[in-house]
Amino acid sequence: MLDCAADDRRGVTRVRGVRITGDGVRVVDAGADSTGGVRVSVVSAGICGSDLHLVSFGPSPFTLGHEFCGRLDDGTPVTVLPVVHCGTCDRCRAGAEHQCPSALGAMYGISRHGGMADEVWVDPSCAKALPADLPLEHACLVEPLAVALHGLHRAGVEPGVRTLVIGGGPIGLCTVAAARAGGAEVDLVARHPGRMDAGERLGATMTAGQDYDIVLDAAGTQSSLDEAVNRVRPGGTVATLSNFWQPVSLTMQFQVKEVSLVPAFTYGHHRGVPEFEEAARVLARTPDLPGALITHHFGLDDAAEAFAVAGDRSTGAIKVVLHP
Repeated sequence: MLDCAADDRRGVTRVRGVRITGDGVRVVDAGADSTGGVRVSVVSAGICGSDLHLVSFGPSPFTLGHEFCGRLDDGTPVTVLPVVHCGTCDRCRAGAEHQCPSALGAMYGISRHGGMADEVWVDPSCAKALPADLPLEHACLVEPLAVALHGLHRAGVEPGVRTLVIGGGPIGLCTVAAARAGGAEVDLVARHPGRMDAGERLGATMTAGQDYDIVLDAAGTQSSLDEAVNRVRPGGTVATLSNFWQPVSLTMQFQVKEVSLVPAFTYGHHRGVPEFEEAARVLARTPDLPGALITHHFGLDDAAEAFAVAGDRSTGAIKVVLHP
């Protein structure tokens, strides 16, 4: 890791950052940008499926990484809420900040410099202190766990509701963990042995049936949506937690069964509690999640290899994490 503090004393700051270039994913000299407010010295940053899709879109001037954690200059361990909401629109004023129309234009790792770097400056409101019993190196999982919590809340999952999760990737496994932490029983459909093992480790039952009250699609494909509609009971709920990167269609079965389709995107508040902060507490109470989810660790300089591993199912990767 570069000694940024030593460079500061010389009046020069060198900061590595992972960006999408004309030659693919590369580690570049990201310079210093203190316009964000407070500096976070990054400890770990997860590679999300969204990051893999961003690579396919071509070069970007922004450093990647919206799942990250680190320390403030005073040593405080934090995870970072990766979006700055405007605070003035009707959705923000209504307490639904995640529906803020300007959110996509103010997301770290997408439209602002993100956390796949030695350091990143963020808005002070985005630096969230961690529970004392949560190891800092695991706190990059707070963001995907918050996505899962929001989906569970939107769908109405609670103890006694027959629930199925489709997809054994990071969001699907976080959904299993969050549901189990809330006292709900959950079945899981996963396609790869390593992901099936992880699901069982987190408390899921791997024998999927029919007529579920709620099915959570954590895969985001045409086939996963079709399976969700097939397995939900008539009048049941299908919630979509993963992004659909390609258009999908609904079958007649969806209409005949009068399925309620509930989309979920990022995270907001549930019963007055910020879901991002709730996710940190759930992660602290779920010590098995990091070991089940994080399969690969790489140094920042090996980011290109890390992305290749994350995008190749044959590697057995679930969550790949970078460490400056």
